[in-house]
Amino acid sequence: MNKKSLMLAAIATLVGGAAGAATLDPVFVTPSNGSFSDVVLGSFTLSETSNVTGAVLAATSIDFSSGFTLPLQSVTFSFAGLSGLTDLDASATGFSYANLAAGTYQLIASGTLSGAGFGNVAVLSTTVNAAAVPEPATYALMLAGVAGLGLVARRRRA
Repeated sequence: MNKKSLMLAAIATLVGGAAGAATLDPVFVTPSNGSFSDVVLGSFTLSETSNVTGAVLAATSIDFSSGFTLPLQSVTFSFAGLSGLTDLDASATGFSYANLAAGTYQLIASGTLSGAGFGNVAVLSTTVNAAAVPEPATYALMLAGVAGLGLVARRRRA
């Protein structure tokens, strides 16, 4: 096995692993007094320890098939993420969490509506991306395999 093949195999092992992306169904929010707090946008389930990132966006209008467009008020987020966990993303619309354990999580958002637009309605859309975090045993096993290949190559030269 040449060095290029070995390097490609090592990179594929490190990059490989379960990764997923999901777009949660849009949520219609009708805030009281122009603000909303801890509205559940949806939930997602992790089957293994993962790094999770995502974003929450607010629609600016609703387009109907008849050609009619209904403008919506603008939304200013004060928080979007998982309740009780430290968000690593400084923006209010994005979220990032490292090493989340397997389980089911609810995504929540808080914010205010303002400006011209139809009534007191917001339409929020969410995208969630999850990438598996390799276990330390994965790295140890990979290193043992590379060391084994090195020993075999050394013995063949001698």
